[in-house]
Amino acid sequence: MASPLKQIHKIPLIQYIFLGFVGALSTLAFSPFDFKLVIPLTLSVLIFSVINSSNFINSLKLTFSWGMGYWISGTGWLIVSIYYYGNTHLTISIAIIILMGILLSLVFITPFAAVKLIIFNSNIFINSLIISSCLMLLELARFLLLGGFPWLLPGLVFLDTYGQAVIPNFGVYGASYIIYFFSSFLALSIANKKNNFVFVGLIFLIIFLPYQKNNNETFEESLNLSIIQPSLDPFDKYKPGSDTSIENTLINLTNENKRADLIIWPESPLPYLSSNPKMEKLIARIEEGPTVLSGSWKYKNNNLYNSMTILGTDQTYLKRHLVPFGEYVPFENTLRGLIEFFNMPMSSLNRGSANQDLLKFKDFRILGMICFDIAFPLSYLQEIRDSDFIVNISNDTWFGSSFGPYQHLQIVRARALESNKWIARGTSDGISTIVDNKGTIVSILKKGESGFLNGTIYKTSKSSFFYFYGFLLAPMLSLIVLISVLILRLRA
Repeated sequence: MASPLKQIHKIPLIQYIFLGFVGALSTLAFSPFDFKLVIPLTLSVLIFSVINSSNFINSLKLTFSWGMGYWISGTGWLIVSIYYYGNTHLTISIAIIILMGILLSLVFITPFAAVKLIIFNSNIFINSLIISSCLMLLELARFLLLGGFPWLLPGLVFLDTYGQAVIPNFGVYGASYIIYFFSSFLALSIANKKNNFVFVGLIFLIIFLPYQKNNNETFEESLNLSIIQPSLDPFDKYKPGSDTSIENTLINLTNENKRADLIIWPESPLPYLSSNPKMEKLIARIEEGPTVLSGSWKYKNNNLYNSMTILGTDQTYLKRHLVPFGEYVPFENTLRGLIEFFNMPMSSLNRGSANQDLLKFKDFRILGMICFDIAFPLSYLQEIRDSDFIVNISNDTWFGSSFGPYQHLQIVRARALESNKWIARGTSDGISTIVDNKGTIVSILKKGESGFLNGTIYKTSKSSFFYFYGFLLAPMLSLIVLISVLILRLRA
């Protein structure tokens, strides 16, 4: 690998195009493709290129190029929301995707170029720790900066492999740290022509071999669920008179499942507020049936919220992590009204507060997560410890037939494994599913289908090691490594 890469490095333009192409290939490691070995190899190329770059500026350009390929390829499916559902001209839609790629690359990938400023010694192991720690802190920044965008985390690809055992102990980002380390180890070994070390690095790839373990646990308590997937056209949702059609679809599907303990409707299926008199009439129509847990719009203290509620009760969860542009508009004073996409319905929402009460049904404590919430494990540390299972509702209709919903489901599966909790996921038009506490899909209703999914969800009171101590280990290791490097540099 070293020789061809060094040849490419001699021509800057080809170098940047090549890095962009390699970054784009990384998407193949994630769902729905799942060519998992791609991610350590593409990361190795990035790391090799950075440490062999001619100077810091060249390193910046290389990391930016790789990042552009990574983010545009990995999240380019958002053009479906912008162009098709956002009714935005194709040229402007493409420009928005490119601008988004530039922003994400500058914030979450390009700072890695600072590795070039570190004086590397000959210790490949130590240098691999340094590189991994830098990449880990950049990954953790995805939970905090720009409102948070923890998407396409490398650790996700450990699902369904031998590496999956890492996730309930050290989490997805702990799994990422391991991938970063061995990608660094491989790249440095090649760069230093340490063939024995290269062999060791390649042996690590065994961890990506497929592996699935049957769930043989015995669970004492369970609920019979029915997840309703109405698969309604989002273009019709806010048209006059659409509410009757939507209500009838939800009621008819619900009435076919009266033996269920709990019915789950998707995220915000209705075009009116929970305080609207129409909601009272709707609840009256389902009074004799099972309890319904549904998404809804809630107006409280002059603020609008995306919520999840047990219909007919005061139990409500307010969404905490809003989708940029879909539920709120960054730089609103500048962008609002500029194009139709920035004026989408319900794009002026407020965030729910931290540490909200769990929803209670019978003897079960339910942690509600709405759509994007499921991507933020560290926001729900105590809630996950206290809950019996998780309900995630979403409206992935806006993603169309892209691979966005499959990436979303991959995150849901990782969260179940990470937390040792079963998850029931209800969406407007798929993918609805029940996932067990080992991240295995137990039952599924595919994308675009209208109908219902019946299944059983089980209570798991015991939380994982990750949610007690494991979530601290990768960040602490990264900080210790980088602080040690800084101290040694200052003493030199």
